[in-house]
Amino acid sequence: MNQTKIEWCDKTLNPVVGCSYGCPYCYARRINARFHYVPDFSEPQFFPERLEQLKSKKPAKVFLTSMSDPADWRQTWAAAVLDAIEKNPQHEYLLLSKRPEAYMNLFPIWRHIYGDLKNIWYGVTVTSYRDLHKIADLPLYGKRFISFEPLLGSADPRLRPVKCAVPWIDWAIIGAETGPGASARRPRREWVEEIVSYCDETGVPVFMKDSLLPVVGTEGMRRDFPDPLMWI
Repeated sequence: MNQTKIEWCDKTLNPVVGCSYGCPYCYARRINARFHYVPDFSEPQFFPERLEQLKSKKPAKVFLTSMSDPADWRQTWAAAVLDAIEKNPQHEYLLLSKRPEAYMNLFPIWRHIYGDLKNIWYGVTVTSYRDLHKIADLPLYGKRFISFEPLLGSADPRLRPVKCAVPWIDWAIIGAETGPGASARRPRREWVEEIVSYCDETGVPVFMKDSLLPVVGTEGMRRDFPDPLMWI
């Protein structure tokens, strides 16, 4: 597992590298272009041998999809990852997708009912109000979080009728776009404050990434983690 500069996790481990979604701001594609992990980033590849690294005894919050989207995973890849998670319950595992409807097929509820999968966090990327409908596609099992990164427009959850799903969110992460030209697309402070206001109303902890420092300043930064009991 690799140390990471991602502030809200301890380690990254990528059993899959590549993503077919094609975001114009994709940092993972830039990293692959530099280090050439896979020949074609649009065609994800599975590296099952990396799952052996989860045997590390020191507990960690492990981000499993910093270089892929679970929606591109094959069923056999997901099954292998779940097997590794069950064998290594000492860690917390975070998954993040722009296509969260894929979770239900890849990580079926019976694996949660009959297995030991209480330590998985299912996340969805929301960049503006246009993505808010995706929150309702998160599975109703496990823990759920929203990554408002990069925040590209107003994403106040009150803008869309997803109230049935939003109160069950356990964590919100907010960040600005990074990389070349990102400063020209910096989010407005009011967009951040809208999300924070809603989360405070519903009791959802908020974590702001360093990329928001130019937007909210040190006095406005929030670094809330979920209650430690939620990580058990």
